[in-house]
Amino acid sequence: MRKPLHIIHIEDSSTDSELVHTLLESNGFKCEIHRVETSQELCDALGGPKCDLILSDCSMPQFHGLEALEMVQTLKPEVPFIFLSGTIGEETAIDSLQKGATDYVLKQRMSRLVPAVRRALTEAEERKIRLAMEAQLRQTHKLETMGAMIGGLAHDFRNLLQILKMGVSLLPLKAGNASEVVEIAGQLDKTIQRGCDLMQELLVFARKTDANLVLVSVTEQIKEVAQVIRPALPSNVNLFLHLEESLPPVQADPGQVDRMLTNLIMNACDAMPEGGDIMISVDLVTFDPVAAASWHITNGPFLRILISDTGIGMDEETQARIFEPFFTTKPAGKGTGLGLSVVFGLMEAHQGLIDLQSYPGKGTAFSLFFPLPPGTKLDSETILTVSPARLLGKTSPPQVDSASAA
Repeated sequence: MRKPLHIIHIEDSSTDSELVHTLLESNGFKCEIHRVETSQELCDALGGPKCDLILSDCSMPQFHGLEALEMVQTLKPEVPFIFLSGTIGEETAIDSLQKGATDYVLKQRMSRLVPAVRRALTEAEERKIRLAMEAQLRQTHKLETMGAMIGGLAHDFRNLLQILKMGVSLLPLKAGNASEVVEIAGQLDKTIQRGCDLMQELLVFARKTDANLVLVSVTEQIKEVAQVIRPALPSNVNLFLHLEESLPPVQADPGQVDRMLTNLIMNACDAMPEGGDIMISVDLVTFDPVAAASWHITNGPFLRILISDTGIGMDEETQARIFEPFFTTKPAGKGTGLGLSVVFGLMEAHQGLIDLQSYPGKGTAFSLFFPLPPGTKLDSETILTVSPARLLGKTSPPQVDSASAA
């Protein structure tokens, strides 16, 4: 036996609602129609356990159909919404479709209602099946990622334990030589520190570390990181800073910002085995409204940290996997493959976005987008408008030409 169709009908005429009920029943739909006239009644009805379809008049004394559509898009966006009105104009009809309505039917052409309902219900069911399949694929991917993570973690810790075991076994043999004992102890200490660093990255990746968000001057933060990291860079790698002193602060965890910058700078260094240039710049950007809407993100403004290099770059296949945990292009023992996963996780924790632009043989550019605190006063002339290309995170970033940026 077919289950009844639960319909909310936003309509001020009980006669029209009864007519709709009769029309649908006569065409094979067993349905229960709940008629509402006000926004409060609609809100209460949407809070009910079941709703398969929403029909709505466009213009009513107490309620406008576009207001109803906005409520439904907020509370039950998955439910098909069909305008059924005698007064809807072409401009309003187009506007309603752009705002999420499934279809519109004129009361003067009621013959269109039944096929419109059939199509809306079919599309809703197909969408439900597709979303379920996508959820299953995401779960499968999570399990695959977890398997890769466990395998990578086991491999790295096995190597560390083997080094520790070898060092401990050597100590009794070298007991009479103090200098060699000190040397072995130093190697053991470095190995233990590598294990601690790996665990710290795992904790960050799993988001088990607390963020201490305070107002941070990104410009000053970058200067401090550069001062510490420059001596560790090879002599054939140059680090350039292009920084504005008057940029507004952002809400961030200084330690986590340091970790992100250090990871990205060292990655850039590793990508330039023959040497090259790393450039860090900071600016204010907003996203193109059309592009932002297509990505379903706010268009800012954001404070952007751009870190670009003149290294070997990455192909599309590598770029697609670069943020996966334990994925690395470095030789065995040269990296855990967690660095960029950590950067991605920390940017999400900051409600920010991360963008990657890379071309084989031409270098790579990472953009970190931090949302500005509410009420930040800005000079609109200093804000660049950019179009997103490969957006990752809560809200997402622009095409970056690393050559021109440097």
